[in-house]
Amino acid sequence: MGNSMSSSRVANFIIGVTEKAGTTSVYTYLAAHPEVCSSANKETDFFREKFTGDLSVDRENYASCFPLCQGSTPIVMEASPGYLGEAEIVVPRLSSLVPDVKLLFILRDPIERLYSSFKFHQGKLDLPDDMTFEDYVGKCMAFDSGDKSAADLGVGEWFLKTLAFGKYADYLQRYYECFPDAHIKVMFFEQLKEDVEGFMREVSEYIGIDSGYWDGFEFRKENVTFSGKNKALHAIAMRINAVMEPQLRRRPGLKRTLLGVYKKINQAREGYEPMPEPVRRDLEQYYQPCNESLATLLGDARAPWQAGI
Repeated sequence: MGNSMSSSRVANFIIGVTEKAGTTSVYTYLAAHPEVCSSANKETDFFREKFTGDLSVDRENYASCFPLCQGSTPIVMEASPGYLGEAEIVVPRLSSLVPDVKLLFILRDPIERLYSSFKFHQGKLDLPDDMTFEDYVGKCMAFDSGDKSAADLGVGEWFLKTLAFGKYADYLQRYYECFPDAHIKVMFFEQLKEDVEGFMREVSEYIGIDSGYWDGFEFRKENVTFSGKNKALHAIAMRINAVMEPQLRRRPGLKRTLLGVYKKINQAREGYEPMPEPVRRDLEQYYQPCNESLATLLGDARAPWQAGI
């Protein structure tokens, strides 16, 4: 990937996926690799929230997201799920500050991803506990069509945009317009679930690190959706986790231990019930045109969830 990458103090590899597509797991696995140095916080969101347009200032500020990435570590990495859905603003910023960056996009069946995101954010108390998925999708559709605003619907704008963020082709197209094909890799959450070691070897070959590291590696799922029995306690735990992320990210074993203790105390359930079929049918119709565009964008290759199309 070139000698210039070895001395860089800013990211030369970004996982720019959508949320609930295995980002945290892949990031955590890679952060353990001796040839990879990760950002202090997994999601810097720098190109969404902190970019100013003054490139000398921006480079210095972006470098501050990687305080431990000094020396000769070949890969400097971050992972910000918002970079895909916010491609319109992120792509020109990325291309101006880190034009040689390599990008990995992990896509997931947009319907399953939306449902997982809904349950995840309910678990984090970002969405009302008594809101049904049907109601949530209805609100997202109303927002997406422009019929109602976030204020009208009483839901944060980011959570309403999650529906449209599943139109992957629309956002990926912007990246392909500004970055060479060799610097963009699209993979799938379904691949990760089926063969995690094979998935990580393929990523390693893409960014040029030793894929043999994964021999005998213990792969554990990260950021699994669950809800808390005591909502007040759960809210406190979420805030503590956010504050402590830089320290816990460097000590994944400690984080897993603390999470295990917390789950014994306050976990209501892990995972969630099946999606209502009428809502699934509505979402299939909503996503079908963009799923077809995705297949064309990827060279007529079908995503795993498109087998029946």
